Amino acid sequence: MIIDNIEFARKSLEFHDTISVLQFNRLEDVLASNKGELDCRLLGKVAIGNRLELELSVRGVLQLTCQRCLEPFDFNLDITSRFIVVNDESDIPSEEDDLEEHDYLIADPKMQLFELIEDEVLLALPLAPKHAGEDCGADSMIAALKKPSPFQALQNLKSK
Repeated sequence: MIIDNIEFARKSLEFHDTISVLQFNRLEDVLASNKGELDCRLLGKVAIGNRLELELSVRGVLQLTCQRCLEPFDFNLDITSRFIVVNDESDIPSEEDDLEEHDYLIADPKMQLFELIEDEVLLALPLAPKHAGEDCGADSMIAALKKPSPFQALQNLKSK
């Protein structure tokens, strides 16, 4: 889907859709399964000082591979990103001047909405995904493989 991000923000338009994970090509490389859907919403608005803004919300469940046990697990995705639309790169303030650390988008009459969504999802994924501590099978496998320490036997003799 292609939008004019300036007109989208100026007219305070809204896009809301449920998108299959299959439609995001770059996500395939990081997912354990390409099953699932993402609930996406993009809102345009004119903020204080006639500043054009876009707010993107993405929610869903993705299947990632745990890097400890290599088993798939559900990762709950809940992203909300706000962007200020500027005419060109010269309108983006320097890091020192941007006290609130905003995200910026360059004005684009042919912005690919799915690419923006995919970029934000990729940025939200953990670098090394893993189960929550108790849910990971790696801990039980490691415990089963561990041999008793020979020094533990010496410690027991010393204490007697």
